[in-house]
Amino acid sequence: MTEQQPVESAGRVIRHNNKEIPLWSWLAVIAYMVLVDNLMPSEYEGWAIVAGWFAAGAMCLVNYSSCGRYHCKITGLGFFGLGVLAVLEEIGVIDLQAWVTWTALLAVLAVGFGLEYRYKSKSGSCYIGCDSKG
Repeated sequence: MTEQQPVESAGRVIRHNNKEIPLWSWLAVIAYMVLVDNLMPSEYEGWAIVAGWFAAGAMCLVNYSSCGRYHCKITGLGFFGLGVLAVLEEIGVIDLQAWVTWTALLAVLAVGFGLEYRYKSKSGSCYIGCDSKG
């Protein structure tokens, strides 16, 4: 498979090489986290959820580095933040209620995709423009 060349738009070079992580990978991580949360013995459940948050964060940042989608850099860091919160909860530093995690997740998604929408409405693309070195 040949890699597409960067597209020039309004003086910016935009990375768009179609190396995004496929949808089935995202669905696998989501299914893993849901199944683990409901089926794992309680002593392993928390660490498995931690792994899921860090996997989601890593996938977003890999997507950002390969395709340049605007939301990926925000959601990737947000998922890592959720992973850190999960680690702190698992080692007993904090005691999070489920609504805190869900609210943080929804905030990460809303900010990431909301800012991507705003960026796209101003620049015409959801891909971050990079300099001509990219």
